[in-house]
Amino acid sequence: MAAKRATTKRKYEGKFIAFDPAKKVKVIASGRDMGKVIDRAREQGVEGPAVVFVPKKGATYFY
Repeated sequence: MAAKRATTKRKYEGKFIAFDPAKKVKVIASGRDMGKVIDRAREQGVEGPAVVFVPKKGATYFY
């Protein structure tokens, strides 16, 4: 499971990812623009997607 998480993290570094909080296992949308990621998730029928940002390794972010 840890190896799968590491691969997923590398794939989505520097992007927002959305998933259905009821299912929690599948990324349903991703991208650099959070609004577009939410729109794509809603287009797939998920009204309230959970969205997180996956930081790039070694980068510092301020929110």
